[in-house]
Amino acid sequence: MDVPTEPVADAAMDAKMREIWARFPNDLKVRQTLRKILPPTRINALGCDFIVHPKDNYTEFKMWESGLPPEHLATRAIADALAGTAAVIVDVGANAGAFFLPLLKAAGKGAKAIAFEPNPVMRTRLSVNIALNRLTSRVRIFDCAVGAKPGHSVLHFPRNGNLGQGRIDVPYAHGGSESVAVEIRPLAECLVQAKVRRVDFLKVDVEGLEDRVIVPLLQADPALWPRSLYFEISHDDVWQMPLLQVLADRGYVRVQDFDNHALFRRSG
Repeated sequence: MDVPTEPVADAAMDAKMREIWARFPNDLKVRQTLRKILPPTRINALGCDFIVHPKDNYTEFKMWESGLPPEHLATRAIADALAGTAAVIVDVGANAGAFFLPLLKAAGKGAKAIAFEPNPVMRTRLSVNIALNRLTSRVRIFDCAVGAKPGHSVLHFPRNGNLGQGRIDVPYAHGGSESVAVEIRPLAECLVQAKVRRVDFLKVDVEGLEDRVIVPLLQADPALWPRSLYFEISHDDVWQMPLLQVLADRGYVRVQDFDNHALFRRSG
């Protein structure tokens, strides 16, 4: 997949696009047409700077439209819990960084993040956003997908043009508009390579393959079991592994729900 570079809208251009957008609050067809031409724009959300690309990524679009990412309530709650600590944050499916960057900024100076983003387009955007917030030295990015076993597969995208919705192995029902070959590695293997000795928070966003990321990690070295983790639970009908049971067996308690997502914390 090519990684395009596009000029970022200046303040005047952004204001004009927002003015046109506001003229058609109830005309879905017009808004769909307008969205396709929305340029990359610099915004601030949750205390972080981002360059968002609203035309082809749902999360970035919502950040442009409302100034907040879709999961901002969870992000704020977890940022408050990690504030001032030397937290080790792991984000599998980091997208544009809208979730973990506010956490890392809120955490203490000794905090660091390990981010996984196999989509080369989104990985480029992620790197730009990390640099905008002067956090490059505190983030390590892995370009692989995460799965139960090492190997290679294809990252599929849906036809709706949402580059933040890629998933490995399983094509979308009606076919995707694009796909890209990716390497797959188990999470524990990557954390060892990154010399991670503990995980304070793990977020997983892999479009229904959460079980293949989390269960193998909880079958590895207990030192790497996250103190808390957050993922979408509405995909339980497609999981191949008993994720919720494994979490319960390892002492995790479901402490808070955020729409279709849940936050788990390990007791003790």
